[in-house]
Amino acid sequence: MLKVILGYFRHILKRLRSFYHFGHFDSFVHGPIQVGHKNNIRVGVNCSINRGVILQGHSGIDVGNNVVLSPNVMLLDAGLDFDVLRSTGQRLHVGKPIALGDGCWIGAAAIILPGVTLGRNVLVGAGSIVTRSFPDDSVIAGNPARALERGSRDD
Repeated sequence: MLKVILGYFRHILKRLRSFYHFGHFDSFVHGPIQVGHKNNIRVGVNCSINRGVILQGHSGIDVGNNVVLSPNVMLLDAGLDFDVLRSTGQRLHVGKPIALGDGCWIGAAAIILPGVTLGRNVLVGAGSIVTRSFPDDSVIAGNPARALERGSRDD
């Protein structure tokens, strides 16, 4: 009986974390995560966000419905402008929004960089560094990530 009660409590806690970070109870947050600028981040319904995820949110992050962010995934939508840094020593952040389509699965410790748009049902391999956009139903992996498979999935 205690096991059932603890399981229910954990379920409620995951929903409360979702509300705290994203303003709704419709997703699951499975442990501590880092969220930079909450106002620039939108997370769809029925998403699963695992521990250690970092959502920077400088320029905008849009996560579709039914998306899984595995442990230690980073969505970094801004970085330093190295030309300005070298010439003036000033740290100027520049960025572009990130968009993840419905049904994406981002493998553990993958990094999504500024300006990337992933279509629906894209699978990103663990440890990948995604530097460019990919269309629907792609399977991508590597550093930098490249398409391993494309095409319709039979559900």
